[in-house]
Amino acid sequence: MCVADYVVPASGEGPPPPTGDVYAAKLRKVLDSGRVGEHARLTITDAAVGSIHYDADPSLLYLAVTTPAYPQRAAFKLLAASREAFEGAHGDAVGGAKERGLSRPARSVFRGIVDRYGAVAQVDRVAAVGVQVAEVQAVMASNIQSVLRNAENLDTLLDRSDAMRGEANVFQRSSVAVKKNMWWRNTRLTVVVVILLVVLAAVIVVPLVTRGRGGGKA
Repeated sequence: MCVADYVVPASGEGPPPPTGDVYAAKLRKVLDSGRVGEHARLTITDAAVGSIHYDADPSLLYLAVTTPAYPQRAAFKLLAASREAFEGAHGDAVGGAKERGLSRPARSVFRGIVDRYGAVAQVDRVAAVGVQVAEVQAVMASNIQSVLRNAENLDTLLDRSDAMRGEANVFQRSSVAVKKNMWWRNTRLTVVVVILLVVLAAVIVVPLVTRGRGGGKA
């Protein structure tokens, strides 16, 4: 049973759109085909009316008929918006509604949805902007992750730098201590050599002097 329908008024350009009875017959054909049980969301091409898009749940089926050129993505967005607006305004009245009993009360709801999604270019532009925003958000998230990783790497480098600086200080102190030890060792060696030279000179010179004195007395 069709509880509500809305046919877009003719714009005066091109052939007049099919009547509500034609759409109702197409709806009945879709329901009788058994495809709704197999596919909760589907697009069917019909030579008489164009593209039939439907989105079903356990209790209601929302159907939109568009020209074949109308984007499928925009059609399913239209159906989602129709579901949200219709159930919000008339969901409680669906259970007791008669055939097309909610068509007149829901006319303003469907008219607003059709007006919003009638401009295909605008709908696609909004969708494209949404995709661009999502891409920018993904890039920003990636950049933030990179910054965080770089910060972690910087902290690691700083830790390593501090460790190397500490090792360099230890090495410098060790080298100073080694240099002092070497200086003292060289100094002691020099003193020992000087003492040995003095002793050696004494050993050589003293006998000569003593011998010279003895020869003079004779």
